[in-house]
Amino acid sequence: MHVRPWRIPALLLVTVSAASAAVEPDAEYDWPLDLPKAITSSFAEYRPGRFHAGIDLRTSGVGRDVRVPSDGYVWRVRCSPWGYGKAVYLKLHDRRTVVFGHLDAFAEPLGAYVRGQQHAGESYTVDLYPEPSMFPVARGEVIAQSGQTGMGPPHLHYEIRDEAGRPINPRSVGVTWPDTTRPVVSSILIAPADSEARVNGDLLPAVLPVTAAEPGVYRCAPVKARGRIGFAVSVIDPANEGASRLGVYALRASVGDRELFRVQNDCVSYEANGGGSVAFHPFFLDEGPFLVLWRWPGNRAEPFGYAASEGWFSVPAGSTEVHITAEDFCGNSASVTVPIVYDDATVEPPASAVEMGTGKVDLSCMGTWLVATARFSTAEPDTPTLEAVGAVGRNSPSFVRVAADTFRAGYFAPPGGGDVVLRVHHPRIPAYERIVHTFVRGAGRRSVALDGGVGLEVASNSPYGAMFARGYALAEVAPSPIKTLGGAYRIWPADTPIDEDVTLTFPVPEGVEKLDRVAVYRLQSGRWSPVSTTLRERALRVQTQRFGTFAVMEDNSVPRISDICPSEGAALTSLRPAITAAVSDHGSGISDVNVRCNGKWLLVEYDPEGGRIAWARDEDLPAGEKRLAFSLSDGAGNTTVVERHVTGP
Repeated sequence: MHVRPWRIPALLLVTVSAASAAVEPDAEYDWPLDLPKAITSSFAEYRPGRFHAGIDLRTSGVGRDVRVPSDGYVWRVRCSPWGYGKAVYLKLHDRRTVVFGHLDAFAEPLGAYVRGQQHAGESYTVDLYPEPSMFPVARGEVIAQSGQTGMGPPHLHYEIRDEAGRPINPRSVGVTWPDTTRPVVSSILIAPADSEARVNGDLLPAVLPVTAAEPGVYRCAPVKARGRIGFAVSVIDPANEGASRLGVYALRASVGDRELFRVQNDCVSYEANGGGSVAFHPFFLDEGPFLVLWRWPGNRAEPFGYAASEGWFSVPAGSTEVHITAEDFCGNSASVTVPIVYDDATVEPPASAVEMGTGKVDLSCMGTWLVATARFSTAEPDTPTLEAVGAVGRNSPSFVRVAADTFRAGYFAPPGGGDVVLRVHHPRIPAYERIVHTFVRGAGRRSVALDGGVGLEVASNSPYGAMFARGYALAEVAPSPIKTLGGAYRIWPADTPIDEDVTLTFPVPEGVEKLDRVAVYRLQSGRWSPVSTTLRERALRVQTQRFGTFAVMEDNSVPRISDICPSEGAALTSLRPAITAAVSDHGSGISDVNVRCNGKWLLVEYDPEGGRIAWARDEDLPAGEKRLAFSLSDGAGNTTVVERHVTGP
């Protein structure tokens, strides 16, 4: 819904601000809403592949006054159907920057300036940098109304950046909100650092539930371990009577008085924001997310720069306890005690049986190393062997027994990366051979050819430590509403974290009707989504930070428009009528919306989540007969044009 911008007279502004705004005399910044202080997302909490750069304020709807927290000027203003939607950026007197996102409207005269630029360029999407003298703002002044533009339900995104442009913890500059609830811990993940370590007798991480001994005090069952191990915690900070699940400010692991590792969310630069992809264990997101208490190789994110060590704990002989403390942004804390018992026991092989079972091999990625698992249908007395053959020679990582019917072996990439063939030998395992491409951070850019003519180019800083990749065609393709060309292709492991973009190249399949409608799509949550694709030398190229399942598709489906208001032949009673429609697209997505009245461009807002377009009603339509022309284009260039002829007033 569009609300016309406004401006409150200065005298009334002072009265309203003093009477109702949440002001704390000693705070550097005022609370920007005339509402009780409540947040629905915290600073640096989990987002897919990144950290949240601000806090989200609860607005309980659309159209709440958004006030300037301190003196300054409007530095930037953006309008987009995506991301922050309508957003305003303020440069404050202390040289910090404040960002308000998902707004519904801008105050005047800023709103008039934005509309003027949109009309001049005939584009709803704008990114503007007015001169500093154009829009000075004073503390307490209304700058906008809250909304739900861009992505997400109604809320106000509130972000504060330091002089270097880095998002910072808002509480560090006096932005406060009430919170007396302790963080809640649900489980602990304990991970071996390498193939020499064990957690409860296994090479794979163990996920352990915790029990509360008293409010804020947790304990888990004793853990048997040896070698170097690391800890990660599934923890949230409940808010708004449990309706919101916030992230925590700090997480700390210690043994006695010695700190093992600490994560502390004071600042997250945009240059290192991708470190969020390894802040939470990328291979256990379905069970967590688990905030890790070690520094993933290559993670430059500021919250992980407080500890001198990398976070791995060498298990001593005997018994010890690791204490983990979680603290929220208001100082409430919770602790977990993890008893550790040194374990050097081995699993003894079973006696030979008359009938032997059959085995199979699975390959899993733990991020910086691979784990091969050989599992048999019955207890197995004979240990398999793993052969790794690559450019750096031949070696044979040892399988170790972790159960009567299960063996595991760990494989690390060679120092400079390279291609390796992994073979498992055992009389009761069918022939097993896998080609794995390995890449190591800092080893230089390298390109490899995957099966099926697909290419993979990895930059020197793409891997977080080490990266592994396999590519193979799939026997079946998930249904798609548009034309699929050449089947689906999977690049494994789908959850691998990637720092700098990798480049994938796909050959142009047979059967293309129009090449400019062809793109690479990725399967996400059961739906195909387009990836930005370029054509070079008869190959389709995409740059991405995600592996997974891909397919080449041709979008030959036009966008759809329905539920148009006003209807054909309607007699209007206002020169600013409601002009709305439902819009959708099955393939590449709507990229352009253009609505004209008697040839004149109208400022129309597109809500991609709601699938609606609506005229801003920011000027009068001409009197008399009117021809409304609706034009929708998708990312492949398919266009739909619909007209409505109306009369009056």
